[in-house]
Amino acid sequence: MEKSKLLRGTSADGILLTLIKLLTILVSFAITRLLSEHLTEYDYGTYSQILLIVSTVSSVTILGMMDGVNYFFCGQRDVQLRERYISTLFCLQCLVGTLAGTVLMLLTLFPGFENPEVRKLMIFAAVLPLLQNLLSMIQILLVSVGKAKMLAARNLLIALLRLLVVIIVVMRSKNVAVILITTLLLDVSQVFFFLFILRRNQCGISLKKVTPRLAKQILIYCVPMGLFIMINTLNRDLDKYLILWLTDTETLALYTNASKMLPFDVIMSSFCTVLLPQITQRIAAGEKKKATELYKLFLEIAYIPTTIMCCAVLAAAPQTMELLYSAKYLDGLPIFCVYVFVDMLRFMNITLILSAAGKTKKLFLFGLVSLAANFLLNFLLYYLLGIVGPAVATLLVTFGSGLLILGSGARELDSRLSHFFDLKYFLVFLAENVAALVLFSLLRQWLQNRGVHYLVILAAICVLYCGVMLLLHARHLIYTLKQVNKTTS
Repeated sequence: MEKSKLLRGTSADGILLTLIKLLTILVSFAITRLLSEHLTEYDYGTYSQILLIVSTVSSVTILGMMDGVNYFFCGQRDVQLRERYISTLFCLQCLVGTLAGTVLMLLTLFPGFENPEVRKLMIFAAVLPLLQNLLSMIQILLVSVGKAKMLAARNLLIALLRLLVVIIVVMRSKNVAVILITTLLLDVSQVFFFLFILRRNQCGISLKKVTPRLAKQILIYCVPMGLFIMINTLNRDLDKYLILWLTDTETLALYTNASKMLPFDVIMSSFCTVLLPQITQRIAAGEKKKATELYKLFLEIAYIPTTIMCCAVLAAAPQTMELLYSAKYLDGLPIFCVYVFVDMLRFMNITLILSAAGKTKKLFLFGLVSLAANFLLNFLLYYLLGIVGPAVATLLVTFGSGLLILGSGARELDSRLSHFFDLKYFLVFLAENVAALVLFSLLRQWLQNRGVHYLVILAAICVLYCGVMLLLHARHLIYTLKQVNKTTS
């Protein structure tokens, strides 16, 4: 009976999303490996520069509108007014995205591009951010109308199509432009398909419903959140821009791979997707105690599997990096390890509580402080530690900003930071992972010295590590999942 309850409700949705995301991630890894191995470092560096620009422009132009979609859709009970808010939000995003794309294309008229291939491909950097932002906003609506499972299945299908294209490209032309053209066509088709699905679920987005007088209220909420997201993106990419400025395209290719965000947060993001509307509704209704209880459960679901996966990978870091990016990128191993720790701390930086409470100005101030600290630390640690220095700067800033966000979120719920954690369990869990990491690292070194194939080492270390830690903590995690169902039923 208890097992059947776990397989239903909010926890079941989160688990299903996680499984589909895992398959999608495996496909993404295959794409990265194919491109890393078969493209030259120059071509892969060019591709990385375009994606870096897309990432930055997308984060600058989203202007907090993803959070705005959730805030106004879940917090507004009047259906007609809700549709006006949502339509106006999408109209504003189209205007901002078009303006940003135009400015980006005008910049290509000026000299100064060290890599001439980037200039030729800049049209993709101008168009893709708007499409990706629209898709991100649409996905919030799809989850809100109960289409999370369909959305996850679509993500897997798109990933498989991209993998097929990459296989064809690396076998035949090795042309980066073909990959970007495919991405563009897939994104366009998804936007139209999802708009059709939303319309069939009584969630229409229409120019007729755009209401200019609502723009001021939307921007008051969204702009501070957007500035925070923009600053967060600059924080995340600042080290890459520094490496590009001070080194060359080939070094950027190495740093980009080594610092790539790995999907350790797959479970966290899945449950964040299904719990975001629940927590937003409780905060909007003034049920702060219930919101605190639900957020505590969310954090446990986030940090337990994330920490286990991160430590398992750290124990077999050289083998993981060789599998993902090929042996020619192993010089970036120290950067890779630092960024695994960054990924481990990402659960601290979830802004769910503050954004749901409408405290976007506070988030903006936190982001501004983090950006200033990151900027200074990037330069200082680069000259002290070399190219690993900016990665260490990112780690320090991630930890500091995480403490600020968690502490401020607790105050918004009239609670304390300690109420978000079972402190005794949390400390025991961390101690066990530290001990296991040391033990399994020694085992990996022993196997490596005896010439065991890297794939065998990787599989043995990760399976054993995760197996041991799940034996110790699976019961607690299952109990937490049941509590989520109970709290959200």
